Amino acid sequence: MEVQTTMLLEIINPYILLGIGVVLIGLEALISSFILIWFGLGFVITALLTMVFPFSDGVWQLAVASIISLIFIVLLRKKALEKFLSSEEEITDNFLHEGGIGQIKNSKVFFKGTYWEIDSDIDDSEFVDGEKVEVIKTYRNSAKIRKNKTN
Repeated sequence: MEVQTTMLLEIINPYILLGIGVVLIGLEALISSFILIWFGLGFVITALLTMVFPFSDGVWQLAVASIISLIFIVLLRKKALEKFLSSEEEITDNFLHEGGIGQIKNSKVFFKGTYWEIDSDIDDSEFVDGEKVEVIKTYRNSAKIRKNKTN
């Protein structure tokens, strides 16, 4: 008695698998999610395996591609993100919390295009309208200021 096996999915041509892998890697260049590249590599490796070892079913080809891809994602994605998406120097550009030169206008400090309340610890009567002041720090809605030394 002969046992007949049925294929769930026809064997996929290795060049189609290779094409799918290349397209996924190409899409990764546009999206840069570091997910598609691993599936692309999984399909490329499965295509190469299909050229060397014949698969009995297309489902096995897709399973192998998926397993390889998941292994790559688990093992390599974090390292790739650290390598390609992190900068060598840490940039701490906090635009609003840096000091500089501001101007008193209508009993407020005009600094970096924004009106700031004068810090409550400072007597605002010692500053005149139009006077340039040194902004030490801005926080919440107020600015810590002092007389500009260059005046």
